[in-house]
Amino acid sequence: MREAGRLGLAELAGRVRQLTERARAGQLIVDELTGGTFTLNNYGVFGVDGATPFINHPEAAMLGVGRIVRRPWVVAGPQGERLEARDVVQLSLTFDHRVCDGSTAGGFLRLVAELASEPELMLLQY
Repeated sequence: MREAGRLGLAELAGRVRQLTERARAGQLIVDELTGGTFTLNNYGVFGVDGATPFINHPEAAMLGVGRIVRRPWVVAGPQGERLEARDVVQLSLTFDHRVCDGSTAGGFLRLVAELASEPELMLLQY
């Protein structure tokens, strides 16, 4: 998607929906599949938990999203820690160190994880 950084959240969601529909229908053209700077890869649909995404030139980074699996998870609360069943997903970020450093990439991945666990934060921040 071109110029995604200039779009608001609602407009971005609409464009993603349109492109997804066209991709599923096999209607995307080569220009829409090449020349990007960031790729979001959903390998979870293939039953894969994690992988090491490989970026294609001229991309700066790729975020891979694994399958969502229900797992036991330790949750901290006012009465201490407890074990709960939670939906968990593995995120994998590959980035070009010539474009950004590990601190920036790690901060981005932390933000994605926070927004995935509490999506209502997107409405407050963006």
